[in-house]
Amino acid sequence: MSSMNIELTQKQQEILLRGLRFVKSAVALDMPEFTDKLEGDRRRQYAEIAEVETLVSKAAIVQGASA
Repeated sequence: MSSMNIELTQKQQEILLRGLRFVKSAVALDMPEFTDKLEGDRRRQYAEIAEVETLVSKAAIVQGASA
């Protein structure tokens, strides 16, 4: 994974985190027939979402920037 530094306003960070929570809920609510492969895919998706959440949570917050 390549790294990228981002600067966000507090509002932008909140929007991104709220969107990621929505995506996580969509993964949880997807109701196809259960299989071990499906569970593995779901766990992988959760891990990927958590990784992005961590990056966004740690983003530098820019004060006074317009959003």
